[in-house]
Amino acid sequence: MKTVLIVAGLALLTGAAWAQEDLVIDQTRLYVTDPAACQALEKQGVDAWMDMDFLSLSFTGGIQSMEFHCNFYDVKSRPNTPLLFVDAVCEMPGALYPDMLAIAPNGADSIIVVSGSETTLGLAGSDAPPTDNPIGTTLYHRCDNLSEIPLD
Repeated sequence: MKTVLIVAGLALLTGAAWAQEDLVIDQTRLYVTDPAACQALEKQGVDAWMDMDFLSLSFTGGIQSMEFHCNFYDVKSRPNTPLLFVDAVCEMPGALYPDMLAIAPNGADSIIVVSGSETTLGLAGSDAPPTDNPIGTTLYHRCDNLSEIPLD
């Protein structure tokens, strides 16, 4: 009986691991840090950034907000893994810097983006604002219902 339970438990764990590997990042969609931003963008277009504080990410346009932008120069993937590696150049008023991003699925409709620059600054004791995610990590939610927002 114990053997049957152990085999059944291992089969369940293996199935869960395979299910996680099946997640794919939809690179044709727009992702935002605040799920409410999807609806705001649909109703207000680019004016949504005036009313809300959020970041957007598209694989053709990079990461954008009112005063911050990262251009993606190279998006790399490997067979048999959903992970992506991105070379980027980021800028904000008074600052320009290179960055490397690791992007992974975080479920069926969200991704996690880890910034090499933000992680380094955070670990060096920078005064980064507190967050629920590890240092340098940002959670983005996929917008599935946008009709007119260009991704470029």
